[in-house]
Amino acid sequence: MAEQKMSRNLYGGLSFKRGLATPVSMLIIFFTLTLMSTITYYYAVSRVEARKEGLKMVAAEERMLDLEEAISSSAWSPGSTRVIYFSWYGGELRIEPTGNFLKLNVTMGDSSEVLFNSSTGLVLYRLPFTRLSGVGRWLLGDKRAIINMSSAYQAQVHIELGDVRQELRVSYRPLVSSSVGGLVDGRRVNNIRIYIINLNESQALSSGGEFHSKVHCSGVSTRVHTYNLTSSESAVSITATLNGSERTVEVPITSGPSGSTVRFEVLVSHIEVKEVSV
Repeated sequence: MAEQKMSRNLYGGLSFKRGLATPVSMLIIFFTLTLMSTITYYYAVSRVEARKEGLKMVAAEERMLDLEEAISSSAWSPGSTRVIYFSWYGGELRIEPTGNFLKLNVTMGDSSEVLFNSSTGLVLYRLPFTRLSGVGRWLLGDKRAIINMSSAYQAQVHIELGDVRQELRVSYRPLVSSSVGGLVDGRRVNNIRIYIINLNESQALSSGGEFHSKVHCSGVSTRVHTYNLTSSESAVSITATLNGSERTVEVPITSGPSGSTVRFEVLVSHIEVKEVSV
């Protein structure tokens, strides 16, 4: 009788352990599968959201490049107008006419003169909050404050970190060109032109959602500064301080028997950007 009871106890014990192990194993498997499914789901959602954010950023970049192209193509044609449509990219367009301050200083030997000292304005698109970072990326141009190559872009289109969000900025820097003219009273005439695209006639605004922006060239103004130099002067220096960045370019000067005459022509294209109803 003792052996039989022991056997029954042993059998009963084995049956009890198997019965407990099966639900525990199933619970562990169920928990593991649930955890994996949750992780996979949130990973997939994150990928989808990141893709959406990326597509919105790309769309905003393309539209701002379209706006820049409209400004550049209208800049030197008074009266020309272009209209750009903005869809919903999750951010807002801002026009800051008092931004992008430019100071142009020319040095000739021991003398120095200021040729331009004013804001030139900028347009920016404040991007939506995103985990993607494009800060420091240039879409057009570079950080040089002044250029003297016709092959370089006057436009500076890049992404900066604003007060709270990333900003896609469009602004312009001066472009310098030069040519040598004839002799006048024994002085060789040197023509130096400085081209400036000025957006400060625009109205300050902030627009989000869907809207139209109008680009209009209201005119081109010219100011001429003339200086006579001795034959010992072989170059002039033009220094631009633009939005805190500074750069100097050297322009060679050709002299005649009595020295040289340097004519600085500062050409300013006045551009107005504003929101319009179509």
